[in-house]
Amino acid sequence: MNKRSMRAGVEDRWHRPAKRDEAVPFPADQPGAGSWCLDPKHGQVGTLVTTTRHGSGKRWQARWVDKDGLERSRSFDRKTDAQAQVTQVTTNITVGTYVDRGRGSALFRDVADEWLSAVGQKLKQSTLAGYRSELNNAVLPRFGDTALVDIEHGDIQTWVNWMTTDPDARQLRTTDLKKAKRTPLSSGRTIHAYRRMKQVLDYAIRTKRLMANPADDIELPRVVKRVDKALTHDEVAAMVAASGDAGPILETLAYTALRFGELAALRVKDVDVKNRRIQVSKGIAQVTGVGLVEDTTKTHQERVVPILTDHLAATLTEVTQGRKGDEYLFPVAGGPMRNSYLRHRLDKACETAKLEAVTPKTLRHTAGSLALQAGASIVVVQKLLGHKSATTTMNVYAHMLPDDFDNLATAMNNAATGASKG
Repeated sequence: MNKRSMRAGVEDRWHRPAKRDEAVPFPADQPGAGSWCLDPKHGQVGTLVTTTRHGSGKRWQARWVDKDGLERSRSFDRKTDAQAQVTQVTTNITVGTYVDRGRGSALFRDVADEWLSAVGQKLKQSTLAGYRSELNNAVLPRFGDTALVDIEHGDIQTWVNWMTTDPDARQLRTTDLKKAKRTPLSSGRTIHAYRRMKQVLDYAIRTKRLMANPADDIELPRVVKRVDKALTHDEVAAMVAASGDAGPILETLAYTALRFGELAALRVKDVDVKNRRIQVSKGIAQVTGVGLVEDTTKTHQERVVPILTDHLAATLTEVTQGRKGDEYLFPVAGGPMRNSYLRHRLDKACETAKLEAVTPKTLRHTAGSLALQAGASIVVVQKLLGHKSATTTMNVYAHMLPDDFDNLATAMNNAATGASKG
């Protein structure tokens, strides 16, 4: 079958023009379709012949043939609206932004699944599982069964506001209502959920289901940036001393800036004590429904981190002595360490050492902070932490720069004073 050529126009569904030499009766002589329309609101009396649809439904129909050669239509009460539709469709087809309204009838949850399948090819399993969790817990309960074309900007804004103000927005993790956390979502989690929704709608635009994204220009909650806690050398020593057999694990985290998943994935062969280097190439994460998964690092990049202290070098020498290279550096029951294993021992050690609010991330931040205090540049700390850019490192450690400015001011003042005396 030949493909129809692209064309467009407006049709009057209530009337048709009289045929040449047609004897058109008046309604009094022949009621119903095929007689003259005598309603002056419809047009000049005696010029329009009624159809079987006369007075029923919307009068004006915009009709067009799309880029695939399929005929489409949409009805309107006013001729000007139908003409505007034809003009818009014609323009969109010409510039390549045409979207078939029928394709927009797809449910959000179906398009979300399609998007996850598409992006899943390049994402780590843990990242993909996180995206799926955010959609399942926050987005799909509200928009899952809604057609794409029925999702409006105001609906999304109301949903975002609701998540940050209503305790019902938080999915309960326990059936015990006394223990359940009944608070709205944090600003951070709200923004994450919004971003997942926007990404799905962006995908709908790329696949010609939507012409514009209703999630654009949403007012988001403000995120209050907190300064990450960091320990001093004395506090690290106290924590390690109080941690028993977990001491080597905590010391390694505090002086290498490794992420927990990177530490859990380390093998004995990754540690080169002689050259005081650790090769970081993998990460381990807990994936819902799968379990522990070993994958690339968070940034998908390998890096080498230094063993910064003599004490840590001695510790790692003892840990690796006489062991096979493929063994996990810090194994638990013959396999990789879980986050819960570390948290239990970290919490217990910090309680004994009287340290509050310490997490594995605190130890990572401690390594970066102590390196800066020792005179390392932002670029060196960036490489230590494995950040993709120095900008990220600057954003995290900006609060430490005033001390550097003070030292700079002292040095500049001394130099300037010496020059003036000369």
